[in-house]
Amino acid sequence: MKIQTTRNDILNALLFANRAINPKTNSFILSGVMLEADQGFSIYSTDLETSVKSAVKAKVLEKGKTVVPAKILINILKSLKEAKIELVFNSETNSLNIEYQNTNFTLNTLSVTEYPAFPDIREENKINMEISKFKEMVSKVQRAASIDESRAILTGVLLEVEKESIRMVATDSYRLALAGEKIINSTVETKVVVPARVLDSIQKSEHSEETVEMNIEENQVSFNIKKDKEVKDIIVSRLLSGKFPEYSQLMPTDLKHNIMIDKEKILEVVKRISSISKDNIPIKLSIDKGKITVKMNIREVGSSSEDFEVSYGEEKIDIAFNPDYLVDGLNMMDSKKIILSIEDPLKPILVKPEKNENMLYLLMPVRVT
Repeated sequence: MKIQTTRNDILNALLFANRAINPKTNSFILSGVMLEADQGFSIYSTDLETSVKSAVKAKVLEKGKTVVPAKILINILKSLKEAKIELVFNSETNSLNIEYQNTNFTLNTLSVTEYPAFPDIREENKINMEISKFKEMVSKVQRAASIDESRAILTGVLLEVEKESIRMVATDSYRLALAGEKIINSTVETKVVVPARVLDSIQKSEHSEETVEMNIEENQVSFNIKKDKEVKDIIVSRLLSGKFPEYSQLMPTDLKHNIMIDKEKILEVVKRISSISKDNIPIKLSIDKGKITVKMNIREVGSSSEDFEVSYGEEKIDIAFNPDYLVDGLNMMDSKKIILSIEDPLKPILVKPEKNENMLYLLMPVRVT
C-alpha cells in the first residue's frame, strides 16, 4: 500500500472513524483502524456494534491494506501542520512508514486477518435528508436519552418514519424530547431504535453540506453521507431491541394553563438562580398573576430568587424541576417565545415553541416539601 494525501484530509477522516472505537475495549485489534487503498483510500473502525468507513481524498500509488493503532496515528497527525503526507506499508517488516516533509515515522502494524469485516448492507428502506436538518433534529433530542445501560432501550433514539415525515423521540423516563421534519419522496413507514451515541457521532461531525441516506434493515441501520452524489462516509449500527415507550400515551391531555414566556428571559433566570448549586437541587417556579418567581434554597449554602413579568392571570401554581433538565428543554426550542403547558404541579408539563408543532419537550416535575 502506498498513498499520498494531506495531513488535514486523513486526520479529519480518522477523527470521524475514531468515534466507533470504544476507549475501554479490551481487544487490542479493535483499538486499531484499518487503512485500505484500492480504487480510493478508506479508513475503517468498529466496536462490533457500530462500524464506520470513512473515505479520504488521496492518490493511490499501490493497493493494499493494514491495521494501525488509532490513538497513536491520531497523535502523530495532530503533531503535524497541514502539508502533503505519504503512507507506505512495508509487508516485509509489517510496518507503516509515514513520510512528512523532513519527518519520518515507522509504526508496527496489527494483523489484517484478525480485523472484523465491514458489515454487509442490503438496500431495503431508504430515506434521504439534508444532513443539516438531520443533525439539528439529533441535537434537539439526544440529551433526553438515558445513559443507564440497565435500561438499554432508553439509551437509544426512536426513529419513526412515515411517508412524508420523520420523528425522533428520546426519553430517560424523567423527560421526553420529540423533533419532527418533513421528508420528500419516501415510501418507507417504520419504527426503529438507534443507539444515541451513533446519532451523536454524526451530529458532532464536520459534515454540513451533504445529504444523509438512511437505510433501515431488520437488525441494523446504515447512514451513507454523500456529497456530490458520491458516498463519503458510511456508519452501520445494530438496532436496539426491546419495546420503546408508547410516547403518545404519555402526553397530558388536560393542559389547563398555557403560559407564553420569552425563552431567553426564563433561560437566563434559571441559569442564574441555579448557579448556587452543583447537585441538581430542584429549582422552584411560583407562577402568579403577572409574574413568575424563580427560586432555590439550599440549607448548607443559602438561597437565590428572581422574578420577571409574564402574561398570566389565573390561579397560582408552585412547581419544581431538575434545573439541568429544564435548561435542556428550553435550549431545545427554536423560537423567541415558548409555551409552558401545565395541568397540575405534580404531572408532566409540556414545553413547546410558539408555532412549531413538530417539536416538544415533556418534563416531570420534582416533588418538594
